[in-house]
Amino acid sequence: MRIVCLLPLLMLVCVLPARAQSTGTSNVALTGRIQPGTCTVAAVNERFPTVMANTFNNNPASENSNAASWLPFNLTLTGCAGVTGATLVFGTAADAEPSRASMFRNKATADAAPYAAIWLRPTTDCATGGTIAPASTRNETISGSTHEVPLCALYVKLAGGVVTRGAISTRFTVTITYQ
Repeated sequence: MRIVCLLPLLMLVCVLPARAQSTGTSNVALTGRIQPGTCTVAAVNERFPTVMANTFNNNPASENSNAASWLPFNLTLTGCAGVTGATLVFGTAADAEPSRASMFRNKATADAAPYAAIWLRPTTDCATGGTIAPASTRNETISGSTHEVPLCALYVKLAGGVVTRGAISTRFTVTITYQ
C-alpha cells in the first residue's frame, strides 16, 4: 500500500488508496387496492293505496295479489362516480313471510291484517316481471351519475285464511356493493 502525502503550506494532507465498498440489496413490495366509487342512495318511504278486504279472493286455500295495491317506485342512486355496476341484496331471510319465503312478511305490530304479505317485483309495471325475494341479489349496470332501479310492491293474500281489515307494512335494508 502506498501512501501519498502532500505538504502545502504547513498542512499535511494524506490520500489513502480507496478501499473496496460492500454492497447490499433491498426488496421493496408495495401493495394496495383501488376501491370502486360509490353512489348516494336515499331512503324509500312509500305508502300503499288503501284497498278493501273484499277485493281479495275469499277462498282460504288460494293465494292472489291485489292490482288495486300496486305501488310502483324507484330506488334512486345519485352522485355515482367511479362506478360501473352494483350488486343489491334486498333484506335478509328474516324479512321473508314464514309461509311464503318469496314474499316480504307483514311487519305491522298493531292491528296487522291477517294472511297478507308484500310481493316485490323488479319493474314499475306490476303486471309483469319476476319476484325479488327477501335476501335475493340483483345486479345493475351503472353508466352515469344517476341510476334508477325500478321496483313495484303489491299486497298478496296468502293461502291458509282470509284477508280481513288491518295494517300491512314491511321494512328491510338494501345492501349495495359497488363495482
